[in-house]
Amino acid sequence: MTTKRNSAALLLLLFAATVFHSCDKARVFERNEEINNHLWDYADVKTFEAEITDTSLTYNIYVNVRHSFQFEWRNLWVDIETVLPDSTSFHKRINLQLSEPDGHWLGDCLGDNCDMQNLIQSNAYFPQPGKYIFRLRQDMRANPLSYVNSIGLRIEKYSDK
Repeated sequence: MTTKRNSAALLLLLFAATVFHSCDKARVFERNEEINNHLWDYADVKTFEAEITDTSLTYNIYVNVRHSFQFEWRNLWVDIETVLPDSTSFHKRINLQLSEPDGHWLGDCLGDNCDMQNLIQSNAYFPQPGKYIFRLRQDMRANPLSYVNSIGLRIEKYSDK
């Protein structure tokens, strides 16, 4: 009896994993990193490594931000270093808008937190197959930066829809 129940639970788990995985066919890479004590220090550089195999496609690149309602700024400046498979690297400073001018938070807010995906590059081209390294560092005046819960990176196949 227990074996049947375990088998049924395993099949249900595998089915759910397949359904949820297949719902996001555009995603190539996505990972979020927690910020210790919700205080993002300049020295706390978050590193993401994405394997890009298909250089014939173009991609959308997002920075994911989860912050508390107590976050005191309307935006978040982030320095992003990108390292290509051949070790060529470049930096780009990005301004992530988190709220409207009237203070209304953008993104999906529930409870005390807001989650937001910020498109930082649309229709991006990766010139070489291989491992791309992205390093994200907060670049605000305040250090540490309070009430940032997590930061992440998402790469998905480009769609003009």
